[in-house]
Amino acid sequence: MNKTLLIDALFANLKTQKLIRNIFIIIIGSLLLTISARVKIDIPPVPITMQTLVVLVFALTVGWKLSVATFSFYLFQGFVGIPVFASSPFGGPAYFIGPSAGYLIGMLLSCYFVGLMAEKNYDKNYFKTLLILFLGSIIIFVPGLLWLGFWYNILWTEAASVDVFQSYSKAINNGLLLYKFTEPVKIALAATITPLIWQFIKNK
Repeated sequence: MNKTLLIDALFANLKTQKLIRNIFIIIIGSLLLTISARVKIDIPPVPITMQTLVVLVFALTVGWKLSVATFSFYLFQGFVGIPVFASSPFGGPAYFIGPSAGYLIGMLLSCYFVGLMAEKNYDKNYFKTLLILFLGSIIIFVPGLLWLGFWYNILWTEAASVDVFQSYSKAINNGLLLYKFTEPVKIALAATITPLIWQFIKNK
C-alpha cells in the first residue's frame, strides 16, 4: 500500500481504463461538491455548508491531480452559469466577486495540499490525517477571510459605513468565528474516514 491512493486501492481493477475512471471520478466529485454546497445553514454573507468536508475527504481519497481537476471543473460549471454554488445567484461570473469567492480559491488550494499529502501517505494514520486536514482548513480560510474583508470594505452595499479595520473585524466574526464549532467537528470526522477504510482494506 506504499504510496497508493485510496481510490486506486478501492478500484485497482480499473487501472487499465484509467481515463474513463478519472472522467467518472471528476463528474461524481463535482456532483458531490454541488450537493454538499446546498446542505447548509444559510447564514449571510457566507453560509455554513458541508462542502469543506467533501473537499477534504475527496482530496484525501483521489490525490491532488484529480481533486484539483474536479474542483476546477466545478468552478467552471459555476462560472458559465450552472447553479452549483451555495448562495444566490448560485452561478455565473458575478459569484466570483461575491463574499464566498475567497473560500472557493482556498478550497482549490486545499485540494492541492491535502491531495499531495495523501500521496505521501499522510492519509493512513489518524493523527497525521488530522494534522493535514487542520492545515488544509487553514488554507481554505486564509484567502476566504482576506477576500471577505476586502468585499466588506469595497463591494458590500454598506461599504461606505465601515473602514478597513471594521471590514476585517466583520470578516473574522462572520467568516471564521461562526464556524468555531462546525469546522472542528468536520475536521475530526474527515480525519477518521480514510484511516478506517485503509484499516479495513489492510485486514480484508
